[in-house]
Amino acid sequence: MGLIDLFLPERLPRQVIYAGDRHAETVRLRDGRVADRSRTDGAALADDDGGDWSGVMASLRAEETGVVFNADPFIYNFFEFDKLPWQRKALRELVAWRLQKIFPEDIAAYDHRFFVLDRRRVFSILVRRALLERVEAVFSRQRAPLTCIGNSTMEILARARKAKTAPDFFLERDSASCCMVFLSRRAPIYIRKFKSGSASDTVEEIGKTVAFVRNQYNIEPRRYWLHDHQGEGAAVEALLSGGETARLSAGLGEAPHIPGSR
Repeated sequence: MGLIDLFLPERLPRQVIYAGDRHAETVRLRDGRVADRSRTDGAALADDDGGDWSGVMASLRAEETGVVFNADPFIYNFFEFDKLPWQRKALRELVAWRLQKIFPEDIAAYDHRFFVLDRRRVFSILVRRALLERVEAVFSRQRAPLTCIGNSTMEILARARKAKTAPDFFLERDSASCCMVFLSRRAPIYIRKFKSGSASDTVEEIGKTVAFVRNQYNIEPRRYWLHDHQGEGAAVEALLSGGETARLSAGLGEAPHIPGSR
């Protein structure tokens, strides 16, 4: 199984494991709403040693299940060309050629997906095959069938593209892990991942990144979404209040990182 498609998930699961920063959460949906959620602290499921899945798997029901990782295991790139070929094979070869020019590791060790954003730009996502294979191996011993593996940041991005009022950027925060995604005309243009030890550090990095995007892309990022997996988003919002940005109060939802949630 490869990484779930960005905008076209194959099949929505009834329960989803969110593999976060030193914790995991199992979320069950009913009619698109969160019906139940349980947390397992200390479960570093994306670590190279595979983490401890036992506590998470013990709570699963025997029904279709998805696994969603945060941004940490993923590598994002934007490629711009003079013109994109219309044939898929030629496009795939062109993107692979550009990726090989900048990527120092063996690409064969990664699952690579890319998505055409417009006539010139492509969005590329890499994740280690070993991580996907570990997840499949864990589920091969369970009664719960694995139907998709996804990425929480991309789930939020898909929601932003469809929102009635789209944000100019959003921040996903999970303990020390932060990921900022900037959009222009609802398409992603820049992504930055960084580590932050406190709310004040996070706000400082947000300011630096907003300033960089404003100067580099000649846009004004003002409206934002903030999703904090640790429930500490209020501290960041309080420090941001009164500045040049404003938090959007609608459109994000209760569990935007979970596929199929409203």
